[in-house]
Amino acid sequence: MWSEFDIRAYLVSEHDMAFFEGEEEQATDQMNQMLHFIADNSDEDDSLEQLEEVVRRTLYAWIEEPELLGLDSEEMETYVLEQLAEVRQQEEDTDE
Repeated sequence: MWSEFDIRAYLVSEHDMAFFEGEEEQATDQMNQMLHFIADNSDEDDSLEQLEEVVRRTLYAWIEEPELLGLDSEEMETYVLEQLAEVRQQEEDTDE
């Protein structure tokens, strides 16, 4: 159940974002904002596993696509909403 999802366990520090040489602070702020968007947009039907999958996807995308640093707050929230929708759809597809 989503109530088990504690965003604090996933928040990153500048040390975690060291591979964004020279942009660690911005990357940290943006990633943590996206993690908050995940928590804020989750609902009671989301499982802990689904939310963790969205976190994984988001972290990996951020590492693999440094141009994501150019997203504004609204674009980051849209990205998170798209990831949540994909994970939810995958869950529905596997249930059928």
